[in-house]
Formats: sequence, structure tokens, C-alpha cells
Amino acid sequence: MKSSDFNRSDRLSDQIRTEIATILRNDVKDPRLEGITIIKVELSKDISKAYIIFSSLNSFTQISSLEVEKALKKAKGFIRSNLGKKLNVKRLPELSFQEDQTNSFL
Repeated sequence: MKSSDFNRSDRLSDQIRTEIATILRNDVKDPRLEGITIIKVELSKDISKAYIIFSSLNSFTQISSLEVEKALKKAKGFIRSNLGKKLNVKRLPELSFQEDQTNSFL
């Protein structure tokens, strides 16, 4: 019996969030990305795009948000490739990283 609480999109976005956090922690060697937090993943209705919301406020480094965004843009292909190896989906969504604006204290 299917659960009415979660649809496929919700399950996939949660799995993508978990896997990207693991990839950033274990596989990406760029020091600009140490300590960033993946807040949530929002998928488009057709699951062709994944909007990854991140925060660097918990990071212990003094790297600017602009540098974090540059590092994510540079690592996007590597992250997507590793994500494709871990997920069991026909087509992997295009990744788009966006900084969380709701918790900006600065």
C-alpha cells in the first residue's frame, strides 16, 4: 500500500539531499566547501531540475558566499556524476545550487 504522506518526488528529493551531503563531506576535496549544509532539495514537477538549497553559516571557515558558489559551480559535474552512481533513476535531474536566504544573519 502506498503512503499518502510522501510522493515519489518527496522521496527522491530527500535521497538527493542525503547523497549530496555525503558526497560533499567524503568525496569533494575543495576546502571552500567544507562545512556547508544542504538544507533541502526542491524538484521541478517533471523532475528534470533539482534546486539544492545550501547554507554556509555553519561552516567554520571564513569563506565568502561568492567563493562557496564558485566552488559548487566548479564541482557540479563531479557531484552529479557521483550522484548518478548512487541513485537508481532513469534520468538524473540537472542540479542548481542556491544559497539559503531565510537564515541570513549578516
